[in-house]
Amino acid sequence: PEYAPLRSLSAGKYQQALASAEEFGNRLLDHLSVQSVDEKHLNAGAAPGAPVKIEELVFAEVAKAGSGAPADPAVLVLAKRVEQAIDATTVLTDVCHTFGIAPGEVRAMPWADRTKLAAKMGNSKNLRRFAELLGRWTSLAVSRRAKRIPGVPQELSDVTFGDDWHLFVPQELGSLLEAALRYDFFLRLLDRKIVQYDPQSPESQGRGPIIVCVDTSGSMTGERDISSKAAALSLYAVARREDRPFATILFSSHDEWISFLFRNSSAVARSASGEEERLSLLEGIMRAATFFFGGGTDYESPLLEALRMIENGGTSWRDADVVFITDDYCEVSEEFTSRYKREKIRLSFKVFSVIIGARAEDARVLWKLSDRVLAVTDFNEQAAEQTFDAV
Repeated sequence: PEYAPLRSLSAGKYQQALASAEEFGNRLLDHLSVQSVDEKHLNAGAAPGAPVKIEELVFAEVAKAGSGAPADPAVLVLAKRVEQAIDATTVLTDVCHTFGIAPGEVRAMPWADRTKLAAKMGNSKNLRRFAELLGRWTSLAVSRRAKRIPGVPQELSDVTFGDDWHLFVPQELGSLLEAALRYDFFLRLLDRKIVQYDPQSPESQGRGPIIVCVDTSGSMTGERDISSKAAALSLYAVARREDRPFATILFSSHDEWISFLFRNSSAVARSASGEEERLSLLEGIMRAATFFFGGGTDYESPLLEALRMIENGGTSWRDADVVFITDDYCEVSEEFTSRYKREKIRLSFKVFSVIIGARAEDARVLWKLSDRVLAVTDFNEQAAEQTFDAV
C-alpha cells in the first residue's frame, strides 16, 4: 500500500517510471545484502532486534503504513528513496526539455551516471532553483527575441504593459503633467504596469554567436551565481533554436577561468592551462551550471579567452555578442585596453556588461570595454530581460 502514491507520480512518464523501478531494484538488492550480513551476525550470537543499517539510515523497529497496518520499515525507507528519485528525475527531465535534449539521449546513459546526475539535481537546492529560473527565463528570452530592437524598421502591432520609456503611449506620459496622477504613474512604473506599444517585426534580429562571461568570484556565491548562470544558459537555449554558436566562460582571479563551447550534441571544456575535455551536451550544461571558483575578480583573462574564441572561429564567429556579468570591479592595464579596443573593431563584436550590486560609477572600467553597461541591485527578471534584449 505504501507504494500506491508513487504510481501516481510516475504513471505515463517514462523517465520517472524508469527511475523509480531502477531505484527500487538497486536499493532492494542493497537491503537484501545487508539483511544477509545481519543474519550471519545473529547466527554468530549477536543480539536479535538490533537496528538494520543501510546507506547510513537506521530503520525504525516499528513502522506503520498509511492504513495504520504494520509495515516493513525497509519498505517505507525504500518508498521514500524512490519518491526522491522521481522528484530528482523530474527536475532533470525539465532541464533536458528546455534544451531540446531527446529523451532517448537520457535513456541511453548508464543507470549509475543517470542516477548520480538526477540525485545531484534533486538534492541541491541551488540546482533546483537554477532549473526553476532556467525554465521561466528561457520562455522569457524566447518571447523577448520576438520583439524588434530600437532603430530597426518595425510595426507597432499591439499594446502591452511594461517599463520601456521609449515605447510608452502618449496618454501615459501625460500623467506626469498632473500632480494627482504622477504618484500613480510611478507606482505602476515600479510594477511594470505602464501601457506601452508592443513593437513586432517579421525580420530576424542579429544572428551572430553569443559568448557569456560569468563572474564566479567569492562574492557571487548564492542567488547571484544561480541567476546569472540561469540567464547565461537561457541564452544558450535561444541560441540552439536560432542555430547560433554559443559559449560561456566562468572566471574569477587572474588566469582562473574555464570556457564551455557548446555544439549541437556535445560541449568542449577548456581550462586556463589549455587542456580541453569533450563532454556530452548534458554534462556540459550541468558542469557550467555548477562550476564555481570562489576567488577574486579579473576582467582580462575571460575577455582574452573570448577574443581567442572569436578569432579561431573564423568568419562564422564575426559579429558576436559578448555578455559580461560581474558584481565587482577591477583595474585593467592600458596595454590590454588598447589591444582589446583594436581587436574589438577588427573582429566586429559588441559587448554588453551587467554589474550587480554596484553603483554606476563603479563601472568606469567596464565602460571602457563595453558598448553598454547595466548597473543593477540584483540580477532579477528585469535585468534578465535587458540582457536578452541586448543580444
